[in-house]
Amino acid sequence: MRKQLFANLNWLMADRILRIAGSLVVGIWVARYLGPSDFGLLNFALSFVALFGVVGRLGLDPVAVRELTKHPEKEKEILGSVLRLKLWGGVAAAVLVMPAAWLAQPDNPLFVALVAIIAIGILFNATDAIDIFYQARVLSKHVVRARMYAFLAISLVKVGLILGDFSVIWFALTGTVEIAFAAVLMAWAYHRREGKGRWGWRSGIEMHLLKDGWPLVASSLLIIIHTRIDQVMIGQMLDEAQVGLYSAAISISEAWLFVPGLIVQTVMPYFVQLRERDAEGYHQRLMQLYSAMFWIGAAAGISAILLGKPFILLLFGEPYAGAYGALVFTIWTGIFIAQAIARGVWMISENLQLYRVFNNLLIVPINVLLNYLWIPKYGINGAAVASLISIGLGTWAIPLVFASLRKSNIDMMRSINPRYLFVRARSGN
Repeated sequence: MRKQLFANLNWLMADRILRIAGSLVVGIWVARYLGPSDFGLLNFALSFVALFGVVGRLGLDPVAVRELTKHPEKEKEILGSVLRLKLWGGVAAAVLVMPAAWLAQPDNPLFVALVAIIAIGILFNATDAIDIFYQARVLSKHVVRARMYAFLAISLVKVGLILGDFSVIWFALTGTVEIAFAAVLMAWAYHRREGKGRWGWRSGIEMHLLKDGWPLVASSLLIIIHTRIDQVMIGQMLDEAQVGLYSAAISISEAWLFVPGLIVQTVMPYFVQLRERDAEGYHQRLMQLYSAMFWIGAAAGISAILLGKPFILLLFGEPYAGAYGALVFTIWTGIFIAQAIARGVWMISENLQLYRVFNNLLIVPINVLLNYLWIPKYGINGAAVASLISIGLGTWAIPLVFASLRKSNIDMMRSINPRYLFVRARSGN
């Protein structure tokens, strides 16, 4: 099992690294080719669809994986129920997003067309049921391969579009085609390995999945609102070029966040075992993890202040120079995001995931309000500061309200002290 777990993690890591490398090469080339205005319009449409797309994804994957693991005899019915739920969710999202796009930008038919093209991709997310099947079997390599092949193929297509001087609408189409192509490859891989067995569905299973998964669905919806609403509001209150600058800043500031995610994925089994046999050692290692996340984030923030401007000019070119201020502010949110990812180890162990919903219910309105007040006055820098403040409050301040989270939250703030980086390993740990 240990060998299988590490093999699975290696495949997931390879996919993440490939996508980051592809974004740094092809993605930035696309941004330079389109320029801030068209690049901003494309990201405006992507963010707009993402707000509705969470309805299609539903966020039930962890619950479905749990059910598959507990009840392998119901595999076909669980997978069929997930597929049906996600398909109906995708249809609902695609139907809702179109009138919303027209109401948001009635005088911008290109924006509405981009939204329509991107929204088609939501329907193909129903094949995430296959991903859930392989997650439960710790065999993600089959899904990763399909998505990697699709990503590489579409990356080459994007290069061809740049060389052929195609318009922004074709780049929106590539995103939808990539999702569809990956879905076809996943379905083919599943059919080849598992045979023709038909999936069924049961309303009882669907209701059970929704009942147990609604906190995750709600949390996913709030998270996507929090991460995308700033770009939507910039597009509505300023213009597409400013969205382009802000998107460039975000793409750099988020590039390193795969590091804490992979660290936590790697150490999670260790922490689960340590909690059972050594409570004191478990707490010490949590403090060390919190401290490591803080100082990794601080190093990224300091690097952005010192090197952010030349880095933006090197990657994106002079038209994106105005992204520097937003980069400086948004990259510091990484400290709070990284620590929140680390706290996920503790929250899952203590079965306190519901508090994520409560926390997000408070910080999302704060973020929206600050964006509303500061974007007209301070532009994209105002949106970046709003994001920094809201995420900071959500990570360090608001959890103090909840008694169950208070001690963990105080530990995270104490971990700023670098001495916690150097916890001496005890025997057996």
